[in-house]
Amino acid sequence: MPETPLVFNHTVQGLFSRSFPDGVPAGLKAQLREAGVDLDKPLLPAYPIPVWSRSIDLGARAAFPDEPRREVAWRRMGERMIDGYQDSMIGRAMFGMLQVLGPRRTLQRAQKNFRTGNNYSEVRVSDVSPTEMELWFNETDDVLRHFTVGLVLAGMRAGGAEEPQVRLHDVDAKGFTLRASWKPK
Repeated sequence: MPETPLVFNHTVQGLFSRSFPDGVPAGLKAQLREAGVDLDKPLLPAYPIPVWSRSIDLGARAAFPDEPRREVAWRRMGERMIDGYQDSMIGRAMFGMLQVLGPRRTLQRAQKNFRTGNNYSEVRVSDVSPTEMELWFNETDDVLRHFTVGLVLAGMRAGGAEEPQVRLHDVDAKGFTLRASWKPK
């Protein structure tokens, strides 16, 4: 992992533009500004993990105020980000390609896909069965773990996986493991 793990500005921009297509509420903008992300100014080139994590948490609280379980709201933010991206022209083209690749090859590309958004992601993918894989991420932040579950789930869904399921399987001091499965065609 680099000395200073950072999340790139296009990832931060994508979260809020995709998750709040009608505009980020003023109250959330004020909270984000306090946390270190000013959406009313040009974004910084990158943000440290604590700022990214806090931004996701604040966004989840604004988007899902009635959800009492924070981990569910964080997961739903990950899903919402991907679902919103899928509605864009570039997203439609990308997810169309992923449908051709299928769930297995899509998940095998996870390292490359996650590294486009930050300078630190490490992902190890292994087969469990023909329709189940494990993905280990070097992510230790609880918010980001659940957010990643949502990203992977929505990505599989958008990529054409039938009945995708993603669950947190194991957590250790250096990261966490997801189990991703889908129905065979």
